[in-house]
Amino acid sequence: MEGILIREQLQRLQPQLPAGRQGWRFPDPHTFILPVAGTQLLLLNRPPDPRLEVTDERLPQAGVNGQRTGFQDLLVARAAGPLQAARQEKLDRIVRLEFGPTSGFVSQPPVTLVAELTGRNCNLILLDEKGIILGAAREVRSDRNRFRQIVSGRPYEGPPPYEKLDPYGATDEELREVLGSGALKSLRQRVDGIGPQLVRALARHTGIPEDQRPEGADLDRALNSLRDLLAGPERFVREALKQPTPAQVAREQKRQRNLQLSRSELERELTVNARRLDDLEKTRDAARKAGRLRTIGELLLTYGSQVEVGSSRITLPDFTGLPTEIELDPAKSAMQNAQLYFERARKRENRALQANEREKELLAQRERLEETLATLEDLGDRELDELATALRGEKREQKRRGPGARYEGPHGFTVLVGRSARENDQLTFRVARSRDVWLHVQGFHGSHVIIQAQNREVPFETILFAAQLAAGHSKASDSENVPVDYTLKKNVWKVKGQPPGAVHFSQQKTVYVTPSRNPGKVQS
Repeated sequence: MEGILIREQLQRLQPQLPAGRQGWRFPDPHTFILPVAGTQLLLLNRPPDPRLEVTDERLPQAGVNGQRTGFQDLLVARAAGPLQAARQEKLDRIVRLEFGPTSGFVSQPPVTLVAELTGRNCNLILLDEKGIILGAAREVRSDRNRFRQIVSGRPYEGPPPYEKLDPYGATDEELREVLGSGALKSLRQRVDGIGPQLVRALARHTGIPEDQRPEGADLDRALNSLRDLLAGPERFVREALKQPTPAQVAREQKRQRNLQLSRSELERELTVNARRLDDLEKTRDAARKAGRLRTIGELLLTYGSQVEVGSSRITLPDFTGLPTEIELDPAKSAMQNAQLYFERARKRENRALQANEREKELLAQRERLEETLATLEDLGDRELDELATALRGEKREQKRRGPGARYEGPHGFTVLVGRSARENDQLTFRVARSRDVWLHVQGFHGSHVIIQAQNREVPFETILFAAQLAAGHSKASDSENVPVDYTLKKNVWKVKGQPPGAVHFSQQKTVYVTPSRNPGKVQS
């Protein structure tokens, strides 16, 4: 809902204010109804199309099961006093409903309900007298927004301030200047209270395309239409949009398809981004143990004379005198075991450095995705079409490549690595052929790895390459000399009822490798 339309609704409410004590009604978790002196204030907190409406129409009563959300219970308890004022911040989509105190068995001080009618980020926030957040319909924490948190107990911070032309205080000359300075759609950035819906209504009413700058007679027509819109926004929109031409219908349908596809793909990419950030955090957690591994290596060098050849375990005092139990490779000397611990520490430290660099890339990507998603509705038809086309192309490319990460192995063989339990199942039972080589780390959870044989004999070098990937994409990635089983795909089967990724196999052979996530050239 756009600022000018909100202003018109609040004007209908003003004659009823201040209003006496009222009772809230909640037909569902997203609908908030407040009777006000013979009329009703409707707040619809449902993204991406929130609404504020003042109406005399009969509205639904409480929901079928009578259940309320925690925030709705809070409103009943704390926002029960008289509605004293309803204020809009400039022509923004922010409305403050000010409730007076209540007295009685349990007295309550004044509160303010802030309605942020801001598309997909809409929210209702209840504040105390000092502007401290008492509760919100949707809490926003730092993992979702680094710059602005909506959390109980914190001071409320509104959206960032902005400077736009107030159309109700502007002269005809000022309006003519802003109309003639850019495409019709640029009014959204220049004029307060105007958004995509009002721009479309203006374009429909004037016959001027949104991405065209009005000139000459078009400019005069656009100015007159803008004045008509300001005089009665709701009527103007209803009349301008009620009888679209077939071409306009087609354009709007295309726009809605593009919006749906773009929103879906951007949200999917944000989900993938969040999972990758979680994986990086796990990598850093493992890297924090690198210091202990180095300490163990130093202990083995210091007390090497006390380590008997063939021992699998020994307890040595650390440098503070506390006993430390150390696992050993019985086939190696104290010096060799120390070097193994140093090597494991070095690998974890390197992974931590790589994770830090990757995190910067992922955080920048998340910021770009969130910004694009937040401004999706504001894109012109041409910009939205270009975005949807690009996202559609990426989706087709991903579908063409199929599941799994793809690597180019020795001798030109393609190696596929599953990145989830679902992808493991897809690779093994939908992609792999009977003569392809199937690999999995022994004794640990990990990825299914497929060498696509394509009726060729698979060299042992390629098997070692794929085995390194299997070990690197497993819970044994920090170990040394990891056993990896391999067999033909025809020897792998699934038992009914088992979860995704769980399989049985036979006729396997085993190789021992050093784990690696990138032993060769990545294909895609």
